[in-house]
Amino acid sequence: MFKIIFLVAIVICVAFMLKKKSKLSEGQTSSEPLLGNEKLIIWIICLLNPIWGGAIFYYGWKNKLPVKAKSANQISLWAFFIELVLAVVAFALLSI
Repeated sequence: MFKIIFLVAIVICVAFMLKKKSKLSEGQTSSEPLLGNEKLIIWIICLLNPIWGGAIFYYGWKNKLPVKAKSANQISLWAFFIELVLAVVAFALLSI
């Protein structure tokens, strides 16, 4: 079950990244920040798969959409730390 969620998150991540990236013509860059819906989608993807999600968004957008790439990378780091804290708490509760 987790493998399917992992793969679906990667496919959605790549499709979303390419869709946003393809709206700009070759050689053009944009300094727009992430909008509300974009942030929500990135948070969901990064909570499902923080390492690959953040890497796909960052390296896919860093040349054309540098502000969005940096924001997506920060979201993926926060998602990773949230999951890490939850895992430590769950481990501590289960070991009692």
